[in-house]
Amino acid sequence: MSAEASSPVRILVINPNTSKRMTDALKPVLEDLHMPSVEYTFFTSPSPGIPSINSPEDAAKSAEICLPSLVPLLPHHDAFLVACYSQHPLVPQLKSECRKLTASATAGSEGRGARKYVTGIFEASVLTSMSLIDDHEGFGIVSTGKIWEPELETAVERFLGSDGSYYDNEVSRFLGCETTGLNASELHDLPGEEVRKKMMDATKRLLERGVSGNEVVNKSDTEAICLGCAGMVGLEDAVRQACAEWLGTAAAKEVYIIDGVKAGVGLLCSLARTGF
Repeated sequence: MSAEASSPVRILVINPNTSKRMTDALKPVLEDLHMPSVEYTFFTSPSPGIPSINSPEDAAKSAEICLPSLVPLLPHHDAFLVACYSQHPLVPQLKSECRKLTASATAGSEGRGARKYVTGIFEASVLTSMSLIDDHEGFGIVSTGKIWEPELETAVERFLGSDGSYYDNEVSRFLGCETTGLNASELHDLPGEEVRKKMMDATKRLLERGVSGNEVVNKSDTEAICLGCAGMVGLEDAVRQACAEWLGTAAAKEVYIIDGVKAGVGLLCSLARTGF
């Protein structure tokens, strides 16, 4: 069973890299959501660990480092959000550990109930995008380093259970990934204007991917853009400005900008309260 409606949903937000600064940047974003009856706890990877997850190999290593510290925390939370924009191994690993609790725990012991919920910000943002756009519209991802372009395109294909044939459709639901060339830590460490410009350039390239078959200037079928890194918190405005410059102010307002951290919390709260 899920937590009772009168009880807060206890969410553990997991940053699998060692950057406390990145973890701290997530806190005001979630506070600004003003979600009723939600308690957040934040976890940062132990050190020594991975300071910035810049590849699938980094993600795998970070999971290996974090999991032993996370398992003892499972009984004390209702839901878990992995704040790394990838098909992070911690998501299936934590689901597996939570299923073990479901099989063995009884209500009223250490936890309020056996059922727990897990998602990553990647999965949550893709699901949210697919829920918001129409059949003839598409979504894409703006992420960090070049390596994530093929990796995230493959990840979306796997997550949606596609054989890849949607790439050949006249209008694709998933339009691909464009990157800034920065890693996660550089999003915070480099001058703000440089980061903003790279975000805007990547966004415009993504909009170009959604150009309709007749290639009308400044017309795009890209109706949702996912922020492909937890470190992109606060950069929604740069994406919106790029949309305004490319599409015009009115059309830009119609584009959904999906922060996976916000999407993940919303999804987890819904699951916990409905008891699926």
